[in-house]
Amino acid sequence: MMTREGLLQELQDLNEQEIQTIYKMVQALKRSRVSPLAYIEELMNFRSDGYDEKEGVYVYRMLVTEELKNRYKMLHGGITTTFIDTAMGSTVFQAFGIERRAVTLDLNVHFLAPAQDGWLTARTRVVKSGRTIIVMETKVTDDNGKLIATATGDFFRLA
Repeated sequence: MMTREGLLQELQDLNEQEIQTIYKMVQALKRSRVSPLAYIEELMNFRSDGYDEKEGVYVYRMLVTEELKNRYKMLHGGITTTFIDTAMGSTVFQAFGIERRAVTLDLNVHFLAPAQDGWLTARTRVVKSGRTIIVMETKVTDDNGKLIATATGDFFRLA
């Protein structure tokens, strides 16, 4: 089991960038204690910008940071997928009420371009809402409006 002393020992040979990464992770962990967001959502700097009536979509944002990139210096595909899944899950709450619970049944993501820096925006639309299944689609763009990914997802209503 890791102790505070053991952790301090592990930190001794880290460079400045690695220390900054650890600091960001600790801050996200602390925010997740008091936030309704999970740790990974805090790490992504996940934000809800509400409902866009003109487009008929729920809008979300996340920040691409060095910690979330893969070895090719682009956003890791799993993080992109997590962003989309989180946007769709948040849409369930916003569209149907905070007391609603739903889980992902299926998520199909198409990666169209790499995300490398800045903020990403997800625009999520409810395609169909049935008694037990909610079908949604999401489009993710970068700060320049470039399409990064598209997705469709099916969510199962628990309550």
